[in-house]
Amino acid sequence: MPHAWIECSANIADEPEVQKLKTLVYDAALETGIFPLGGVRVRFQVIDDYIVGDGDPANSFVHVVLRIGAGRDLATKKAAADRVFAGICDLLRPLHDRRPLAVAFEVQEMSADLNYKFNNLHEYIKKKAVSR
Repeated sequence: MPHAWIECSANIADEPEVQKLKTLVYDAALETGIFPLGGVRVRFQVIDDYIVGDGDPANSFVHVVLRIGAGRDLATKKAAADRVFAGICDLLRPLHDRRPLAVAFEVQEMSADLNYKFNNLHEYIKKKAVSR
């Protein structure tokens, strides 16, 4: 874990800051030191049908959801969330300065009892690391 879902309004999808967002969230999640490489997933979706704020077509949004596995204490989760959100804000600040932009970020903890996995990525990543 974590799994990240990034959504943005279509009117900013081609902006350079938004184009870098996937990599930033991926890197920031790994830099926290609490998430295993084989568990990281980042999804990016451009939303074509939306209304933001007062409906002005210039209004834009970015919404990032980071879903993490259960079991970490609040201080650890908060430190990780703060680091990822700071990275998002730093990256998007130039875009925020030049157009109307709403940025939202949330961390969701998955249930330990209702979270199922069928994942061999950890094994493949270990094998690749050993063969190098």
